[in-house]
Amino acid sequence: MPTITVRISSEQKRLLLRKGDLSGSVREALELYFGTERSRESLAALERLQRENPIKTSSVEEVTLIREDRKR
Repeated sequence: MPTITVRISSEQKRLLLRKGDLSGSVREALELYFGTERSRESLAALERLQRENPIKTSSVEEVTLIREDRKR
């Protein structure tokens, strides 16, 4: 497994140690960060697709779709 070096302040180290061992806390923080980045990328792609292909439905059709979803 590769090793990385990270510079953090004493305060940051103290906060990380409160969550558990230092390497586990950093590993978890990286997983959360990358998960957040993937979510942002997915949302940005979705927004781009929605801008390129806007859905044209009437308010009546929207209400019908919402009611159908609620019945499921």
